[in-house]
Amino acid sequence: MNKKAKRLKRYLYISQRKIDMFDQQSDENPLQQLAGTIQSWILKTNRIKVKDIEVERPPVGEPLQHSKLTKIIARLEKEQGNDIGTVDAPAEYIKDTLPMFYRLIPTIAYFNRVKDDPGFVYFGGSTKHTIIALVGSPFHLLGRTKEISEEPSSDLPHLVAYINERLGEIVDDYLKIHDHGLLAIEHADMQNKDTRINMEFFAYRILDSEEIEGMNPRKRILLYTPLYVAYA
Repeated sequence: MNKKAKRLKRYLYISQRKIDMFDQQSDENPLQQLAGTIQSWILKTNRIKVKDIEVERPPVGEPLQHSKLTKIIARLEKEQGNDIGTVDAPAEYIKDTLPMFYRLIPTIAYFNRVKDDPGFVYFGGSTKHTIIALVGSPFHLLGRTKEISEEPSSDLPHLVAYINERLGEIVDDYLKIHDHGLLAIEHADMQNKDTRINMEFFAYRILDSEEIEGMNPRKRILLYTPLYVAYA
């Protein structure tokens, strides 16, 4: 019997930083890790010299990260099964599909990112009961990856405050509220008019409005950071 081929995902975002974080905890022995490192280095090498002839090879991207991502998700599903939920039944991790819009922030024309203000990528969506924002480093959008030393983290302690500061670039006439920042996510979901496209994602929790004492928004508000986002 022929084995059914696995469908290729159309990835929009893959967090190399998070993959590396989980991959360092893998059970591979040192020789397997060394082999993987050498293979990764070879794939990243753009110029090859044979005797006195040097040729430039076309860039091949990061084929290994997809394989690592698949293994990491499979391991998390095995070990954290009870802690993987959906948007309307959230847990430490979420795996779901939802109509979402996304913005690369900042989006002001001719704005140049600098190291102390790298911006972020924002995926937003909602159901009848829940509003969710997925926020990560802009350098993990496919086609925009840079050297690891240049990548800002999407786990910064001041991430929520920073989102609150910058959401005026997602919606017009944004009134900044000095709360935990989560009401900014609600405002963005209500006011943003961008086209929403079905997206599949796997992400882990940063904040949940139900865990904040005294906060009672009209819908549950979630802030997560994604390992990947793909077109569904």
